[in-house]
Amino acid sequence: MANLIEPRTLKGFRDYLPELMIPREHILEQARKVYRSYGFAPIDTPALEYTEILMGKGARSRTS
Repeated sequence: MANLIEPRTLKGFRDYLPELMIPREHILEQARKVYRSYGFAPIDTPALEYTEILMGKGARSRTS
């Protein structure tokens, strides 16, 4: 018998079901409108990052 992968939620992550996600999206959209009204532009960053980056052990700039 093949080993099956058991789906599970990663620690620190959660699922938002529709009854929570719809009001959450509304609040986020209102915040976006306010940010844009002040001239801020949207960006997107990774949801996951290498531990070395988060711990400050990433490669240093080689320009010096």
